[in-house]
This record gives sequence, C-alpha cells and structure tokens, in this order.
Amino acid sequence: MGADPFALGGRRIVVTGGAGRLGSAIVRALAAAGGRVIVLDKDGEGWARLAPAIEGEATFERCDVTDLEAIPGVVEGLDRRNDGLAAWFNCAYPRTEAWGAAPERDSPESWRRNVDMQMNSYCLFAAHAARSMAARGGGSVVNVASIYGMVAPDFSVYEGTDMTTPAAYAAIKGGVIAHSRYLASQYGRQGVRVNALCPGGVLADQPERFVAAYSRRTALGRMAEADEIGPPAVFLAADASSYVTGTTLVVDGG
Repeated sequence: MGADPFALGGRRIVVTGGAGRLGSAIVRALAAAGGRVIVLDKDGEGWARLAPAIEGEATFERCDVTDLEAIPGVVEGLDRRNDGLAAWFNCAYPRTEAWGAAPERDSPESWRRNVDMQMNSYCLFAAHAARSMAARGGGSVVNVASIYGMVAPDFSVYEGTDMTTPAAYAAIKGGVIAHSRYLASQYGRQGVRVNALCPGGVLADQPERFVAAYSRRTALGRMAEADEIGPPAVFLAADASSYVTGTTLVVDGG
C-alpha cells in the first residue's frame, strides 16, 4: 500500500452507465483521484455534458449494456486493449418505458426485460470482469446496488405523489448484491475483490412532498447529493479497501 491508499495512480477503471446521474459522479471522483476512466454508455450527449467537468483522464466508448450476447467480447476487448483493468463499476440504469408503474400493472414481459437489462447485465459484466482480473493477478469489481436490495421500501414516502418503486427493482438489486457475494467468494483467492455499493435516496428533481417525507426517514434528515456517492466509490477502487470484499457499503444517510 502506497503513501496515499486512496490514490488511484493511473489505474484503468471502467464505469458502465458513466454518463448517468450516479455514474457521472463516480467518474468525476475516480478521475480526480488519478484513475484513467473508461466510460461505457450509449448516451453521447450525456458524455458531452460530463466531459468538461472531469478533472483528470476519462474517455468514452459507446456501448449498449443491454446487449447481453456482446458482453464477453466487450470485456475481453477492453482488457486486451488496456493491458488489464484495475477496477470495473456497474452503474448503468436501463429500463423499459413502463418502469415505475404501480406493481399491480406490471406485466411479466416488463418484469423479464428489466431483469435482463439491469440484473443480468450487471451479473454478466461483473463475472467476465472478475475472470479477466483473476487471470492478471487481481482487481476490484463494484456493483452499484441500492438500499432497496437490503430493506423493504416504506411506501408512505410516496403518498400524495405519482411515484412508487417497482417490485422488480427490489428483486434486481437484491440479486445483484447476492451475486456480488458469490463472485467475491469465487475469486477472492485470486486477488479479485467484489463489493456492492448501496446508495439511499439521491436527489433527482423529485416532488417536494416526496423529498420531505424521505428526508424524515433518515438520520441526517436529507437525501443524498449524487456527488456524495463518488468518494465511497473511490474507496472501493483503491488500496484503502484492500481487505474489503463480499460486502455492501451502505451510503444512505442513516
């Protein structure tokens, strides 16, 4: 471990969904800590908005993370072109147009497609990234999950709004957390650490009524800013977390 265990020192780090709200916060933090970040996303306009705000090195590669058949080739190509990857973050959030509808109106087809796009893509990317890292002596895989993969939602916070949380979201995030533990056990002896980063509610222009109700449920009395998820991500990528694997790092304001 170097003098600064939080310094990333030019390590190659991939972030799927890196042009999104949480992904961009994670990209900025990783680049500022010295990481050489590769953003995988299909949102070129989002990347164009993000790029000027990055202090450090980051590049963009267009990628549709929902193309499950392409995932092995994507990981293999990135590993080969970069002479290995130090860390891999799954942070993409693809979803169907019906996402967010009341659970009783959710269709089997919508459920299946969202599980494929969200949970299955995370699990496949994580597994192939861990395998590549194991072959090169180690690395860190981080899946951005959610507290809703750990605890049940309090539906009272949605009262008086047109918001809810889909049942599939809890199943997906819970599955991502469980698979992270599985990979941590499978590849730990080969130097690969796998963890889940679990944010609580993040401000995203929600109705004031929801923000107030949610804030009352937290010990800090507020929702998170997206940038507050970046530093914990740096911790999980850096040597500072060298003895941390198979865990869920909860960032939820209590």
